[in-house]
Amino acid sequence: MVGSFEGKAARLQRIESGQEQYGPGDRKEQATRFYLDEMLDEIVERAAQRSNRRPRTPVRLLISLAGFSPITTVLVYRLLKPQRMLVVTSLNAQSSIDVIGEQVIGAGRLRHQDFRHAPVVPTDPLGIYRVVRTELEELEKRDEERPYAVIDITGGRKVMSAAAALAAWQLGLDLCYIDSDYDPARLRPVPGSDRLLLLDNPTALFGEQSMSAALEMFANGAFESARQRYDELCEIVAEPGRARFMRALSELYRAWCDLDLTALPQGVRAVEKALHHVRHDVSAQTARRLERQLTFLHLLAEGDHDSLLVCFFVLGEHYRDVGRHDFAALLYYRAIEGCLAGRLERLAAGFSCGRPDYTVLTADPEGLRARYVDIQRSLGRKDADGTLPPVIGLMSAAVLLAALDDDMLRSAQLSGPKALSHLNSLATTRNKSVLAHGSATVGAKESQTLGAKARAVLRGYWSTLGTGDDVAALCEELKFVRTDR
Repeated sequence: MVGSFEGKAARLQRIESGQEQYGPGDRKEQATRFYLDEMLDEIVERAAQRSNRRPRTPVRLLISLAGFSPITTVLVYRLLKPQRMLVVTSLNAQSSIDVIGEQVIGAGRLRHQDFRHAPVVPTDPLGIYRVVRTELEELEKRDEERPYAVIDITGGRKVMSAAAALAAWQLGLDLCYIDSDYDPARLRPVPGSDRLLLLDNPTALFGEQSMSAALEMFANGAFESARQRYDELCEIVAEPGRARFMRALSELYRAWCDLDLTALPQGVRAVEKALHHVRHDVSAQTARRLERQLTFLHLLAEGDHDSLLVCFFVLGEHYRDVGRHDFAALLYYRAIEGCLAGRLERLAAGFSCGRPDYTVLTADPEGLRARYVDIQRSLGRKDADGTLPPVIGLMSAAVLLAALDDDMLRSAQLSGPKALSHLNSLATTRNKSVLAHGSATVGAKESQTLGAKARAVLRGYWSTLGTGDDVAALCEELKFVRTDR
């Protein structure tokens, strides 16, 4: 059984204890030589099978910390097969360089010009950083692009590993490490128990900085960009629960902003599931607010008319907050128009603003026509042609309600010629917008004024429903959350 791996491991122990010799040198040198000559190939095969994952792209540069033992550096080289290698050692551990060079340079391996080594002071993190940065810059100049590099922090002193991890954090590099079972009797790893752990850059591994960047996108309303970033974080952070929750919420808010009603049910389910897993990490206030939003979005997805009107206003507020005033104006307009049309249709069962039959709305359509035309002309509207409108839009709905002397206009602050004239000017502002029928841009002041009018009209309409619900409180609850807590 001498040729088996177990037999070789037993022989390694005898060499280490001095019971058997393997060429010149002390026991440690003989054991290292035997390990590399007789055991390395099988150890590499076993480690490859046990390792967590492969590099995302071919490794252009491997930076390996080497201590008194060259074994882990050689093992990492064999597993990653880099195109270039930099070995970093402390000043008193350079004896390993020759052994490493013998193992990594040669036919089918590295050329001499692709293998470099540099001594550093272990307690000087800036020294290690400078060595690594210089090597990266040289390769970047040569290749005209930033090389994919990995820092192996297995060997060397602990303070060197800490400094190398800091360098990786600063330079955006990935880390790797050889993990092994430890033999306390022989004070070394158990041969054949090795595996390569490939770790993403430390900032990505724990994700705090990347999570903060994604949260900033989210808070600024860039929900699709935030979703994409959270999607990446879900694959690399050690604890992906928060990232998964924010990914689901970003996608839901994206669908909501886009009025993608077909995507809302799936988005709601995804947030419900993700929220369940991070409930302990979300404030009770945020959780309650999200639950209220999910209930509302269920109704919206089912086609509830009044929920859609609230949605128009809430989205208008969101777009105004992020400075997209033309979108805000469009949504405020839709909210006002929907409330006025909705009130008309509630006055008489079967009445439709799309195809109005005025005999359904009133027993005196001629009297309604006369009052309607008078109000239209008092507003100076060019479409005052002496007839009732064949299709009812925002201003025609407001004028019809005024002609009917409907109570909603008073609660919506639209009662009287002055209020209707103001509404007419706001409608004109929206109609001249680049998103409507013109080429003008809606400014912050105009969108704020339209928003105030939409709020008043929505409250007036809501008061006619008789539900007793506070629509202002509902709109406040429906504002997008800006934090992941």
